[in-house]
Amino acid sequence: MYNNLSEYDDAKLYDAENDWFTDEVDLLVEWAEKLNVGKERILDLACGTGRITLPLAKKGYTLLGVDIHAGMLEEAKEKAPADVQVEWIQQDCTDLQVEGGIPFSYMVGNSFQHFLTNTDQDALLRSIHRVLKEEGVFIFSTRFPSTEELLQEPKEEYWRSVHVSEGIRCDIYTKAVYDAISQIQSYEMIRRFYEGETFIEEKKTTIDLRYTYPQELERVLGENGFKLLHVHRNWLGDPLTPGCYSMVVICQKK
Repeated sequence: MYNNLSEYDDAKLYDAENDWFTDEVDLLVEWAEKLNVGKERILDLACGTGRITLPLAKKGYTLLGVDIHAGMLEEAKEKAPADVQVEWIQQDCTDLQVEGGIPFSYMVGNSFQHFLTNTDQDALLRSIHRVLKEEGVFIFSTRFPSTEELLQEPKEEYWRSVHVSEGIRCDIYTKAVYDAISQIQSYEMIRRFYEGETFIEEKKTTIDLRYTYPQELERVLGENGFKLLHVHRNWLGDPLTPGCYSMVVICQKK
């Protein structure tokens, strides 16, 4: 996964930047109900700090949260209430070592883009296929390869600001370079911290993301034992359009 893990070294900062976003929950609950999951385990892949794992667990589902990053899992464990049913496991998603028979799995936060080569994508999908029960469903999101997304100028651009603790603000900037041959966009993330208007420090991380086109997705899923059911532009289930920013992919083990 090349340069991807440095972006997740500070789990608390990650939460400050991302924990507010829970748009995925309603669609995931809808599919859990369609599949009559009940008390069977739901597999959350690349679960991070439990941003979506915990809301589902609080609704009474039994979750298995898998991530490769120990620090993210430690943060998830700290946040988890004592009365939820979640097992946290540090594993590589391309080589899952969990008991099979999972009816429903998902991967949110566009984590599918961390699997940068065809070999990586195949390994991920085969690993998931192996642990799903027959006709089990896998849902994941990935950014749509729009012109606006891929043709960004390779210069520093302001993204947004977050408050990370009392009186401390972080201004986040990005610099992106897209390689059309590998279909990988390499990001440098620049974070500048301030107390009031006083500059404190700057931190830089890197992350590489693979962009996959809709027809590629259908083929790679088919080659790895999945039937494509739906591709939405967002977690509300709206249809895909040329100018959208994301794809929510719903597929089923065949």
